[in-house]
Amino acid sequence: MTMETNAQKSERTRHGGAAELLRLVRGQGCYLDDVETPKNTLHLAFVRSPYARAKVRGVDTRQAAKLAGVVRIVTGADLEHAVRPLGARLEARDDYTYHAADWPALASAEARYVGEAVAVVAADSRALAEDAAALVEVDWEPLPAVSDAERALAPGAPRVHANLADNVLYRQHAGKASDAPEFDAPGLIRVKGRFRHPRVAGLSMEARGVLADYHVSSDELTVWSSTQIPHLLRDALSESLGLPASNLRVIAPDVGGAFGIKMQAFPEELTAAFLAYVLKRPVKWVEDRLENLQAACHARDALVDAELAATPDGRIAWIRASGIFDVGAYSTFPLTCALEPATAAPALPGPYRVPFFAYEGIAVATNKTPEGAYRGVGVPVGPIVTEGLLNALAHQLGRDPAELRRINLVRAEDFPYTSASGATFDSGDYQNLLQLALNRADYAGWRRRQQAERAHGKLVGVGVCCFIEPTGMNRNTYRTRGMIQVPGFDGAILRVDPAGRIEAAVSIPSQGQTQATAFTQLLVESLGVAAETIHITLGDTARTPYGCGTFASRGMVAGGGALLQAARKLKAKVCKLAAQHWAADVALVRYADGGVVRGDTGAQLSFQQLAEIAHSPLQRLDADSEPGLEIHTFYDPPVTTIAAGVHLALVEVDRGTGRVTIRQYVVGEDCGPMVNLQAVEGQVRGGVAQGIGTALLEEIRYDTDGQLLTATLADYLVPGSCDVPNIDVVHQETPSPYTEGGLKGVGESGVIGAPAAICGAVLDAIGVWPERVDLPLTPERILKWLNARGA
Repeated sequence: MTMETNAQKSERTRHGGAAELLRLVRGQGCYLDDVETPKNTLHLAFVRSPYARAKVRGVDTRQAAKLAGVVRIVTGADLEHAVRPLGARLEARDDYTYHAADWPALASAEARYVGEAVAVVAADSRALAEDAAALVEVDWEPLPAVSDAERALAPGAPRVHANLADNVLYRQHAGKASDAPEFDAPGLIRVKGRFRHPRVAGLSMEARGVLADYHVSSDELTVWSSTQIPHLLRDALSESLGLPASNLRVIAPDVGGAFGIKMQAFPEELTAAFLAYVLKRPVKWVEDRLENLQAACHARDALVDAELAATPDGRIAWIRASGIFDVGAYSTFPLTCALEPATAAPALPGPYRVPFFAYEGIAVATNKTPEGAYRGVGVPVGPIVTEGLLNALAHQLGRDPAELRRINLVRAEDFPYTSASGATFDSGDYQNLLQLALNRADYAGWRRRQQAERAHGKLVGVGVCCFIEPTGMNRNTYRTRGMIQVPGFDGAILRVDPAGRIEAAVSIPSQGQTQATAFTQLLVESLGVAAETIHITLGDTARTPYGCGTFASRGMVAGGGALLQAARKLKAKVCKLAAQHWAADVALVRYADGGVVRGDTGAQLSFQQLAEIAHSPLQRLDADSEPGLEIHTFYDPPVTTIAAGVHLALVEVDRGTGRVTIRQYVVGEDCGPMVNLQAVEGQVRGGVAQGIGTALLEEIRYDTDGQLLTATLADYLVPGSCDVPNIDVVHQETPSPYTEGGLKGVGESGVIGAPAAICGAVLDAIGVWPERVDLPLTPERILKWLNARGA
């Protein structure tokens, strides 16, 4: 029997293209709007608030209801007692306080942000539904709104939720800077700053969408949604609708990008599911771009005051920070409004040896669209702050920024390392990773070019950012944060048919990051079978095991880990099966390269032969053996494993216009063993492109009355192809000693490091180190600094 070895398969697949992407680019995908629907499908259009805060004194639907083809109009008052709001829960703990602000399907008594839905029209077509929605008359009573988190904290500020004492929904605290042994030590150098990360939108090519259909005969409500969390969305719908989860099926078809924005449960999904259930007809809604910018969750919107103290030779003594996170009007399911402040905390000390860290983070309600997850969540805030402080420290000490980072990085011999934030770093070599990136960039050459071009009046700058990326967060991490609606584990099922074909069902759906390709490659390497014999099933709660879903760079760690566990169990089962078939001791049988080998005789059985035997009625089984080949497993990663990165940016600032050009960009990435190099680099480069948007272009803006000022892509600017340079990536692979396969995640790396690296490069170019830095670094802001400097 001739077999391709696992090593050969690994080398072939690691660099292979993603076949699943070809299906999509050829137009063969099936996104939410492509799902075939019956002719009697109803289409929804929502009536949304034009005010940031207003009482709903009445809703007149009579004119709208007269249009032929309008089947039902439902208001917030209709749903107030029929559908429970989407509840986001935190477990009570001593290190934080939390006040729930549940998100209703439709606002009834009061609308709390521009774009909040107060009614919905179900009609025979989307156009007709929109025409009818325009005829719905709402009697509004505008109320004072608050659209700024700092103003929301002021005494006498309008309360977003009248039942709460103030606008603070969540407050987290850890340590006091004055408790640091060296807080007042003589000779410490202190730098401080105020840093603002803008409110941003996680724009995906495909916006949100939902299709719901109730089958009377089976009493099953099926919901197709462009979601990252099919199982958790089913949990949310079950709770809000009062239906057993066993009567609900959620399917995530192909998802045209999500970036975290689609990992919330949304009121539109809940409303569509309710209408399908009560009307006994399919119901569909697909979001347009205006709704997407107005009503889909935003992210970040953080204002952080921080101070860093260091010894005269540049070694960090302590960091203290306090952050105000504007989370909008409601707390979102399942991660709650604690998401941003909680995830920013471990990112602030970053990959550095910080003896002491003090932090307070608060989530503040305002009359804005609710905040949810977006790639990186609160983690990108950390490097913007800490790298900014390190840049200011390097400037003050006259030290090279890269060298200052090197002496403070956690050393290889320190692992496992417990950060001052309480996070445990499992493995890595941060100093070597920094050196790899510096070498790839020719950092010394960059500095020489910078000096030469400055002599000719050009504003050229170099930025350095070192950071961590928590990946594959487990049950304990979410429980520690009180996020009890996130299970923290994922599952896999391996089913082998009599011909030896494998169906692998995994609780991790895909949002366009080639999960199926990577999962296939894991099984090819683990089982030694041909990729063509493997079929991956994702995104269907009826066909996949329960689990978290795809977010927080957990796909390969949790989903891949579950698959590797299942593959190991499958190999053990076929070895036992072969031993019974040969009437041999199982200790003589070993699995090797797609089959089993008997050690004493050299006899072999291929995987296909084993599958035939397992399903044959002629095969005798021991009393403790089960027929067939089907393995179920759940995997809770033993640790939240830490990936790491280094970003280097070389930029030029136009002295006359303030425009920034990124000349070169280098990434050093350590995400553990890479299953597919092409997929990893695609994730990194895509994340960097989004980070460029954060650094230079993107900002969701509201006026003082809470009116959205960036409601179109003409106002909300995103990077184009000309804004993104060639991104050179160099890799270091440090396996985790704790996870299956040593796997770590990589999905959020690019967007974490890019804003801080570019920001540092721009400030280095213009030669200013202000105590307040507001992103994005627009030409207007840059010119103000240049004018103030007299350049």
